[in-house]
Amino acid sequence: MTAFPAVSELVPHEPPVLALDALVAWRPGHAEARLTVRPDDPFVRDGRLDAVVLLEYMAQAVAACLGMEAYAGSGGVRVGMVIACRQMAIRRPSLAVGEVLAISADRVRGTDALSHYDGAVRDGDGELVASATMTLVHGEKPPD
Repeated sequence: MTAFPAVSELVPHEPPVLALDALVAWRPGHAEARLTVRPDDPFVRDGRLDAVVLLEYMAQAVAACLGMEAYAGSGGVRVGMVIACRQMAIRRPSLAVGEVLAISADRVRGTDALSHYDGAVRDGDGELVASATMTLVHGEKPPD
């Protein structure tokens, strides 16, 4: 599958918090997304994005992965939340407005109610900027 729905159809967020530009690759349990650091991002200060915010963007890549799974299965998008983060590594303190990031999410294991994902953020040169292992709880499935 090469064309994907708009991220706004896959992730239960609205702008300005919805930050992902597009889902660029997907298979069950794996997603890759693109994000451009924008000046109107609510987390940008003085033209810089603090790298700790990348945890939220990795979580949005997980949401896009799960949203695409629901979309492919003709189901509704579910709300979920990160309840734990382990082994987060940040290699740069901040990112500049205009930088384009590649964000990936890979399911390590999970159930219908709880899952664990590895996330990674790379800059335009392919250099790792941040990574984390996240535990997420999933909301109830929407009614059919």
